[in-house]
Amino acid sequence: MIERIRILWYSRRLKKIPISYDHFLRKYSQYYRDLHPDLQLTFRERTYIASKLLIFRPVKFSIVTDEMKILITSALIQITFGLDNYLLKRFNTILVVPNTYSFREYEALLGHVDFDANKIVMSWPSVQEGFIIPDDAFNVALHELAHALQGEQLDPYLFSKFFSSLKMSKWEEEGIKELYKIRSKRHEFLSDYAGINMKELFATCMECFFEQPDEFKVKVPRLFNLMTDLLKQDPTQNENPLLSK
Repeated sequence: MIERIRILWYSRRLKKIPISYDHFLRKYSQYYRDLHPDLQLTFRERTYIASKLLIFRPVKFSIVTDEMKILITSALIQITFGLDNYLLKRFNTILVVPNTYSFREYEALLGHVDFDANKIVMSWPSVQEGFIIPDDAFNVALHELAHALQGEQLDPYLFSKFFSSLKMSKWEEEGIKELYKIRSKRHEFLSDYAGINMKELFATCMECFFEQPDEFKVKVPRLFNLMTDLLKQDPTQNENPLLSK
């Protein structure tokens, strides 16, 4: 109930979205710059609402700036732009750190999702780099938010999921085939890292889907088509990537 009230509150203030949203989206997001102006408006509105509902916490520095909030939130909106649901529930707390960091047995991390604490952690310089270079299939924000969305998909207590369970099952069936190709060194497109497990395959595919969509579409057409069906958008169609429902 509280969340619905907050959504309504910010929805009524869409005409007063600060100009900083358009400024930072244009500065960093190739996806946003390519959209038709009408869709840019929708993208800004979703980014504004979602950024107000997410909980951002700085770690080892004083404040999470508007620039950080807008850019990180834009990755969530980019992934979910073709979907009705675009608001995180379980993983709605995002910790922003100033550099790479260590967590448990891992060192020099750029970001991760803590499934025990229900939090997302991201290194701000890594987030920036992921957007400044828009075509290298390396985007920390897209990668970690893909993990979070996949995690929420598995939570039986959510009132609504992001993806159709049937479409996700079809993607996983095809994804397993690609996973074996990667592990046997027979894949011409996806990185070895994508072969670690199905979670990393999904997150890596999300980066490739948005940053190298034309090559993805040609080299792994079946998986690409299942991604478009899952996300209800085709990023090769720059000005209007949304698919009719």
